[in-house]
Amino acid sequence: MGRDIGVVKRVRPSSYVIEKRKYNGELWGHYAVFALQQTPTRHAFWQPRGTYIHRNQGWAMRRDHLQFFYPDRWYAISANYDEHGELSHCYCDVTLPWVAPLTGAHAFQFVDLELDLHAEPSTTYRIYDEDEFDAAVVDMHYPDAIRQGARDALDGLISAVQQWESPFAEIPLVLPRADLHLLEVNSPTWRQALAMLGMR
Repeated sequence: MGRDIGVVKRVRPSSYVIEKRKYNGELWGHYAVFALQQTPTRHAFWQPRGTYIHRNQGWAMRRDHLQFFYPDRWYAISANYDEHGELSHCYCDVTLPWVAPLTGAHAFQFVDLELDLHAEPSTTYRIYDEDEFDAAVVDMHYPDAIRQGARDALDGLISAVQQWESPFAEIPLVLPRADLHLLEVNSPTWRQALAMLGMR
C-alpha cells in the first residue's frame, strides 16, 4: 500500500474587507485589500489595480495602491502608484483613531472625518473637503475633542509632508512588482519584495 504524499498548500497574502464609515455610522463603501505587514505601529495592505470599490454604482481602481493604517493615530494613508510603479501621491484620510482588527478577523472599519490631504513626494500638498468637514461638524455633532483632533492631525500631516518625514518617509517611492497578492507568503520572492518595500 503506497504512502499518502501530503500536498503543500501555497499560502497567499490574507485578504481583508475594509469598511469606510462616516461619524454617524453611515457606510461610505467597502473594498478588499491584502495584508503585507502588521506591526504594533503600522499595518500595511496591498490594493492592486482592478480592485472594485463598492460604493453607489461602484468602480474599479485604475492604479496600484499601498494602504497604511496606524493604531491610535488620526489618519490613514493610501499611496497611489503610476503605471511605471512610481509613487504619484499619497491621499490621507483624517479619521477617528484607528483600532486594529482582532487576531483572526478578516474585516475591519475606519471612521472618516471628511477632511483629506493630497501629498506629493515633491512636498507639495492640497487640502480637500474642508467645507464638508465644517458641515459634518455641525450636521453630525462632532464633539470639540473630535473637531480639534482632526485639525491637529491635518496640521501634523502638513508639517510632515513639507519635510517628507514620517509617516511619508517610510512609504516606498517605487513598487518592486505589481503582483504582491499572487506571491506565496514567506517564500524567498515574498521576503525580497517586502525588503524592497522597507518591510523587513
